[in-house]
Amino acid sequence: METESERAPLLARCLRLNALALAFSLTHVIADYGLVGAAPQAALAGYLAIAGAVYGWWGWSLARAAGDGRSGLANLLALSGGWAVLHGATFVFTPLTNLPADVIHFGSLLFGVWAAYATWRVLRAGRAARAAYVR
Repeated sequence: METESERAPLLARCLRLNALALAFSLTHVIADYGLVGAAPQAALAGYLAIAGAVYGWWGWSLARAAGDGRSGLANLLALSGGWAVLHGATFVFTPLTNLPADVIHFGSLLFGVWAAYATWRVLRAGRAARAAYVR
């Protein structure tokens, strides 16, 4: 288990990986905008509202995690482990013939899983440090 002194580098890695997961996921949303752009205006508005809310939440969570090193981490775990991984996993529904789309899908999946794991390690290190103070 990591100690409190090892937690700062873990947090820095976690934030970097979440930024990469966010970037690939946002790129995926932008690429999908071309597909969704042909949808009715209400569907397009809903798509953009959901995407805006998710990326606002992600940015807020990154800022909170960087600010005090604790709050925001559970949100980052949900976003990188859920949203980014789901974006990356959509390659199952698309043919693997479009290189830019394939890079976006695999990047989102790879960095989403990696960021979720890094975030989990930071959360685990925080619990270990708090348990050590209690003893």
